[in-house]
Amino acid sequence: MKPHNPPTSSLRWPGQASGSPVSKSVVGGFPWADDSPPQHQATVDTATDGVPVGPDLPPHVEISIRDRVGGGLGRALAPANSNAPASPLRAQVEALIRWSPAWSVSLSLHCVLLLVLTLWVVREKRVEKLRLSLAFSTSQVAVANTGIDISPAREPTKEPAPMKTEIANTPLPPVERPAAAAPVLPPASVGPTAVSNHKAPAVGMALAGRDAGRKRVLLGAAGGSDATEVAVALALKWLASKQNVKDGLWSMRGPYADGGSQENTLAATAMALLALQGAGNTTSEGLHRAVVARAWRTVLKAQQPDGSFDVGDIPEQHKLYSHAQATIALCELYGMTHDEKLAAPAGQAVAYALAAQGPDGGWRYKPGDKGDMSVSGWYLMALKTAEMSGLKVPPATFEMLGEFLDSVAVEKGTRYGYMRHSPFKPASPVTSAVTAEALLCRQYLGWPQRDPRLIEGLERLVGENMLEFEREKDVYAWYYITQVAHHVDGDPWLRWNDRLRELLPRGQVAKGSEQGSWDPALDKWGHVGGRLFTTSFCALMLEVYYRHAPLYAAEAESP
Repeated sequence: MKPHNPPTSSLRWPGQASGSPVSKSVVGGFPWADDSPPQHQATVDTATDGVPVGPDLPPHVEISIRDRVGGGLGRALAPANSNAPASPLRAQVEALIRWSPAWSVSLSLHCVLLLVLTLWVVREKRVEKLRLSLAFSTSQVAVANTGIDISPAREPTKEPAPMKTEIANTPLPPVERPAAAAPVLPPASVGPTAVSNHKAPAVGMALAGRDAGRKRVLLGAAGGSDATEVAVALALKWLASKQNVKDGLWSMRGPYADGGSQENTLAATAMALLALQGAGNTTSEGLHRAVVARAWRTVLKAQQPDGSFDVGDIPEQHKLYSHAQATIALCELYGMTHDEKLAAPAGQAVAYALAAQGPDGGWRYKPGDKGDMSVSGWYLMALKTAEMSGLKVPPATFEMLGEFLDSVAVEKGTRYGYMRHSPFKPASPVTSAVTAEALLCRQYLGWPQRDPRLIEGLERLVGENMLEFEREKDVYAWYYITQVAHHVDGDPWLRWNDRLRELLPRGQVAKGSEQGSWDPALDKWGHVGGRLFTTSFCALMLEVYYRHAPLYAAEAESP
């Protein structure tokens, strides 16, 4: 049986002229429409709602056409009244749609739909973003707009329990203050270059206060206590436990929590030795004598012919810092022990320091550089400690250093800047640390105890630095302020020491592997120096009562 193929017919829409081409698109025509000349003319059967029906089409084709056109697009496009003339615009639209390919109509409809969706504004509930504002505070850190308070985690601290130390738990007899009264001096002229006829304080006995007998007297006279001594003992125990037992040295980076960002073995070892020796420990005396002796065996072997020390890599900008600190520690040891084997190494270290002085009288990162106040302060103390131990230092060296201090002085000598970058501009930046460091240098170079510039500068330092451990700290500045105030004595020292002896022991870590240390968090230089730096400097501050004898004690005792 052959498949049924219905005869083709040329179909015409109402109003379409005979002989017009027939489209095979779904809209303009049908796929089975033939382009051949018409054989039959379609008529409109009004019974089928105006759907053209060819007389030769089989029934199923007629139904298909009626379903597709008569019930849909055909009915929509057929004129309501075939006799009424169509408007030109409507006729053009009808013609456009009839003769358009199916895909173009579909594309047009989708474009219209997309345009509508584009213009359709969907309003959504605004979602507030969570904003966290983190800041260091004394107690809590508030998180903005969340209603949550986050308390910062701090290492546990508590009042240290009494423990045995070299002089702790010993009743302190009442004694006269070694520097109870200052001499009456005429007012000094105000200005950085003002010259005083006051002689520089004698420093020959400055290290004698570390002896057990004198330490007890000085501790009570200057305002120390058993609590401060317990804190020192805990700090030294922590330092001793962090020594590398193989080579006797210390590290800025560990083994302990919160190490520094840079390694400097010489500086770490020097700072630890300064703290240990500050309490009276030497290579032959004291609770930690074995620790001190082990360290010095390595350091002295590492001394170079020019007097410097080579104990490992040191950042370029820290080399002269480190040498000054090691020189202070070595001269202290020589002065405390009077061991003649130390005289030559100490003399070599001092010679290197003298050769490194810059043309402006200061010291900086490399020998011969123009100076900055921070490095120069360490070298002043190195050379003065050399004098304390009995070594000779040329007076011209101190005269040049005095001229350098004049060059970085601001505000009539009551404040000091870090460095003079230009001869046409004052030294900058002016900070508490370098100001205190410079004032300590002025004291050692001869300023009187009640010099107006000294008193004014110290009052500002005490007022601006509150010794707060739960806020931003500056242990480096506190270290120098403590020494200046201790030598000035009187009301500024009493006010400063009241907080020092209370807050430093309280801020010490009370338990765990870091017991006895001080947390470097929030410290201005804590991220660089780390836990060993903060612990060494806090211990040195609590040793201030006897580490150096009061500079003006001889004046106070003179008639």
